Amino acid sequence: MLLTRIKTAFVLLVLGLSAIYLNGWAYFSFITIILLLAAREYSQIYHKGGLQPNTLIILATVFSLSLFRFLFDFQYNDIVLALSFLISMAVHTFAFEKGREKAPLDFALTLSAIIYFGWIGSYFISIMFLPDGQWWLLLSIAIIAFADSGAYFIGSRFGKHKLAPRVSPKKTWEGFFGGIFFGIISGILIGLFFHQYVPSINLIHGLILGIILSIITPLGDLGESMIKRQFNVKDSSNLFPGHGGAMDRIDTWVWAVCISYYLIIWIF
Repeated sequence: MLLTRIKTAFVLLVLGLSAIYLNGWAYFSFITIILLLAAREYSQIYHKGGLQPNTLIILATVFSLSLFRFLFDFQYNDIVLALSFLISMAVHTFAFEKGREKAPLDFALTLSAIIYFGWIGSYFISIMFLPDGQWWLLLSIAIIAFADSGAYFIGSRFGKHKLAPRVSPKKTWEGFFGGIFFGIISGILIGLFFHQYVPSINLIHGLILGIILSIITPLGDLGESMIKRQFNVKDSSNLFPGHGGAMDRIDTWVWAVCISYYLIIWIF
């Protein structure tokens, strides 16, 4: 299992770094595929539980938002959202008229997937339009990677006090604070290292991102765990051997990149 996890992680790392380095359509394609896969998994989990968010509308909107964000930044995103909301309402209203009693809940789930993977997920693209966006993206995801690893290491070795026993029984407060510590240290060190090549990024930026991201983004992991726990699902899929599905991989990164984007434009 460990060897499988390492092999999968290596392949994903090479693909991800290559996409970031190449940027442009290569990066857009990589990110959009991951978002579409994650959105599909999200919808499938609810379908297994007897609910029916409209997968076609979700995927079409996620792709459209990603494409428009790539081509026009935020311009026209409001039009895409308005149209997708209108179409979703019409489809689910028709389903309710035909006897689908849970259609209002299906409608809400369709919209939640659109916002989560379409609007928020597209910040993976928006951050690349910022000055030195590739470096900011690398800093953000590196902090989360180290924070996650630190949380796992500290939690597994010293964890005694449950963080959210109903949502995720294995997570502990010790692991949570361990993740914050590793996130802060990694942010400082990576910020110092990046500053040698990118003057716009420094130790203070790494420190601030390390603190905020390592505190807030675990909510993304807990949120996904809540959904999976509700329907007794261990992983969102088995797409990536040893790592679960696309949704399992990006649950914290989606929030990290979105938060980083606004910290960069508002504070840094």
